[in-house]
Amino acid sequence: MFVTPLVAGPDSGTDASIRRFRTRVRVRGDASGNAASVLEHALAPGCVAMPVHRHDACEVLHVLEGALWLWLDGAEQRLAAGSSVVIPPGARHTFWVDVDAPAPARVLAVVAPGGMERYYEDVAAHVPRDAGRGPDMDGVLAACARHGVEPDMMSLYDLIARHGLSLA
Repeated sequence: MFVTPLVAGPDSGTDASIRRFRTRVRVRGDASGNAASVLEHALAPGCVAMPVHRHDACEVLHVLEGALWLWLDGAEQRLAAGSSVVIPPGARHTFWVDVDAPAPARVLAVVAPGGMERYYEDVAAHVPRDAGRGPDMDGVLAACARHGVEPDMMSLYDLIARHGLSLA
């Protein structure tokens, strides 16, 4: 596999945001021969990123600013700025920001193998930016299936009830 060197400057990348779960694709998987993708997320206070879910990629999250709560295979843990976590392939997970957090959390995600950016782009196409309109759930679930992401939609009820969250 031949990979051409790439320098991604501070303003590089493309947007793949889903409402208040801002995602910037910093390095596409194809730039690394699909070895990895690099995504930068920003999540607003009081928001859960997505339902508990699993996929076959390994994901490393590094909290750049703020703090996150991570739900990983049933255990909850607070991750302060500077913390990193490895989410093994197949692990069930999600994350959120406390409702009383003073600012959004920013997170760098490195996902291997690459290609997870296509999932975010696909889902974003089915979720209107206007919070007054609901998502095309058939389209969202079809995107999940296409990209090997298995969401537990019912998990949202528990997370929202226990932590006062809303879906980003």
